[in-house]
Amino acid sequence: MSRETRDKELTLLIEDFLAKLAQALSKHEEVEYSVEEMEGRMKGVISFLSALSQRWSLAIIFLLYMRNLKFNELRELLPGISSRTLTDKLRMLEKSGILTRSVMNSSPVRVRYSLTTSGREIALSCLPLLYQLQKQK
Repeated sequence: MSRETRDKELTLLIEDFLAKLAQALSKHEEVEYSVEEMEGRMKGVISFLSALSQRWSLAIIFLLYMRNLKFNELRELLPGISSRTLTDKLRMLEKSGILTRSVMNSSPVRVRYSLTTSGREIALSCLPLLYQLQKQK
């Protein structure tokens, strides 16, 4: 995929995200939370931020946002990552509920990874950040 095609795809994804964000914000209502509710919500936030702040996590999420991928496809698209590191990151993201792992009954056995609904939402919310980082290169 050429850089120009990637840039166009990324621009379309960001425009779609911004439209969805504007729609969600127009429906947003102010809510006051108790300290206990805030603590409960923060536990989930901290768990997600811990998963996202690790090296390779956002790259994996971004690639899986574009399409479901097999293990070797992911490894080829992430130059410099070892098979062991990729396995560890995929397990951690699966445990966090960000992606799912599907084993295909074939010979040899193949595994396909895809984002959960939560993972897709995370990818969408990270697109503006990824876009800005890519523009700076």
